[in-house]
Amino acid sequence: MFADGLQLLLQMDIGSFLSMFWHAVVFEIPRFILAITAVGAAEAAGQSKLPRRAGFRPKISILLPGHNEGESLRRCILGLREQTRNDIQIVVIDDGSTDNMSVVGNDLRAKNLIDVFLYRGMRSGKSAASNLGFTYCTGEIIIIADIDTTFDRDAIERLVEPFADPRVGGVAGNIGVRNAHVNLLTRFQAIQYLVSISLGRRVSDMLGILFISSGAFAAFRREALFAIGGCSVGPGEDADLTIKLRRAGWKVRFQPHAWALTDVPETLPALIRQRLRWSRSLIRVRIRKFKSIFNPLRPNFSAIDALGTVDIIWFQALLPASFFAYVVWLFSYFGSFAWIILSAVTSYYVVASFISFAIAGSVSGSYARVSLMLYVPGYTLFNAYVLRTVAIIAYLDELIFRHSYRDPYVPRRVSNAVERY
Repeated sequence: MFADGLQLLLQMDIGSFLSMFWHAVVFEIPRFILAITAVGAAEAAGQSKLPRRAGFRPKISILLPGHNEGESLRRCILGLREQTRNDIQIVVIDDGSTDNMSVVGNDLRAKNLIDVFLYRGMRSGKSAASNLGFTYCTGEIIIIADIDTTFDRDAIERLVEPFADPRVGGVAGNIGVRNAHVNLLTRFQAIQYLVSISLGRRVSDMLGILFISSGAFAAFRREALFAIGGCSVGPGEDADLTIKLRRAGWKVRFQPHAWALTDVPETLPALIRQRLRWSRSLIRVRIRKFKSIFNPLRPNFSAIDALGTVDIIWFQALLPASFFAYVVWLFSYFGSFAWIILSAVTSYYVVASFISFAIAGSVSGSYARVSLMLYVPGYTLFNAYVLRTVAIIAYLDELIFRHSYRDPYVPRRVSNAVERY
């Protein structure tokens, strides 16, 4: 059956091909070709390197808000004190921890390894902790990072380089997976981070449509942060902050040479919880809160911002939804032959993933892990059929039940206050 099906696929004309594979032609192939073309052209022209200005040395504050990070705090601080920029201010906000984070923090403060350490007796969430921390930061550039993150020795110095352009209000750092070796799930996520962040955000930056500065490692101009009122209550506060910067007229850049490593979920339930939260925030932030971004009558309307938002909604929401609609259509229209077509589509995904992984690796320097190539086929299946299902569930859940407003990521009393006002 598969042999006959393959022969039939090889003999079909263009019209038949389009009728069977319309989903890949409309949703998948253009994005794939765009990424390859943009990165290839930029590398060939030498435009992927951000300009560096001699003598540019802004004062830097690093803000580390955290909850129950006692095990990670010391390692993070010691790593920051080994940075090539050794004149940084470090501010740590303990957001109502119940572990030994306050003990570790006070000890590091007593040893002058932390400049400011504050303990909040009642947890209020990352946004509130960050806004409090901003008031203690004295640097003209404020870097926000997760405490369970570690950094290359020159990561801080490289991250602030794009601020030599006075129009830049935010810079996203590059993030890799530190615990990739743990199991199959973490290896899949390491591939995804390499492709979606190291390559994907590079492409978005080149096109001027970067709409995310990860809360795990990003820098902001102090003037810009205070002008937009700091962080709004999350989840999705990093995307919210980035959009507000762009709406206020600031540029947001990606610095691919500023690397940080983070641990990813090691179990499927933990990963699903994380991705449900991330996907719900797309509906909450981009469709509900900033729907006016599409209104050309607003004085701060930006066609690029509208296009960038369409890009995100198209490929993060409509693509997975349309894929499952496509699968249902295949089986209802072609019957058992749909398995042949779906196998061909999946084969395309695998080939495209191999190429994307190779390109991402070629621009990621020492963080390109060739050994992960063996796991690309499994990652492709996991991403196409598992993570897309999780995303669809999250979108429907948020549209119908608004569960992001009851996410334990933000304490309930804080969420209630946001709903009230």
